[in-house]
Formats: sequence, structure tokens, C-alpha cells
Amino acid sequence: MVEKHSIHGKDVWLKVDPHPVERSNPHIIPTEYFTATYYLEEPLTGDEENGELIKDEEGEVKLFESPVAALAFVQKKVEKVV
Repeated sequence: MVEKHSIHGKDVWLKVDPHPVERSNPHIIPTEYFTATYYLEEPLTGDEENGELIKDEEGEVKLFESPVAALAFVQKKVEKVV
């Protein structure tokens, strides 16, 4: 899902994607995490290149346990950027 937000008067687009996790036991939860990307220009359909994927301190893709957690984190991150 991609949502348009206004942060500090600037339009930004926030995208949350599911990130399935392979588990040896499918009953171990969570079986799905979420990733977050922000765009400072409106993304075109299928255009993933102009976005900034949120990464952790080690440079790996940051995984969130819910879409709400991903959106909240990326909003705070973008507030520092714009």
C-alpha cells in the first residue's frame, strides 16, 4: 500500500510491503513482517527506484511487526529528512 502524506508542508509517499518469513515450524509467529519505503516524489506504478527503503543500524532492511508500526516509524524518519 502507498499512502500520500503531508509532512512539514511537503508531499511524501509512504509504502508498506509484506515480508514473509520462512520458518521450519509454520506455527512460530510472526510468519510475516513488513518493510517501509518513502518517496519524496510521487512514485509511478512499478517504479521502485526513487524510493528510500528503511534500513537498520547494520544496513539491513528494517522489519516491522505490523503495518502500523512501519508507518509510524517511517513518518518520524521522514520528519527529520524534509
